[in-house]
Amino acid sequence: MALNSDDLQAVKKALGSLNIGVNGGTVLDADVNGANTFAAFYANVAAPAATVDGEAKQALKTIVLPGLNLGANLGILTDTNLNGKTTVAQVQALFTAQDSRLGLTYTGDSAGQ
Repeated sequence: MALNSDDLQAVKKALGSLNIGVNGGTVLDADVNGANTFAAFYANVAAPAATVDGEAKQALKTIVLPGLNLGANLGILTDTNLNGKTTVAQVQALFTAQDSRLGLTYTGDSAGQ
């Protein structure tokens, strides 16, 4: 899919949000494995919001989950694309396929790029 510069910025934002969840331990391979749809993946990632406290909960609700929605709105996190994925790295690769300049671990800060 050909993306304009605004969409490429949105890809960075969505991948960065996903990776904040990965780095914070709220997005795991177990959330991806067997999900096969965006709704299932989102529900798996959102489930800990009821049990985690503090910064993890805030990051999940204000950064990670909106980032997943952005990825879906961009047509990256679709049921078709998520079907059969088993690892976070495979989901990250869906984003980097849109912009080859992005690394899988992109977070948007100088340390995470």
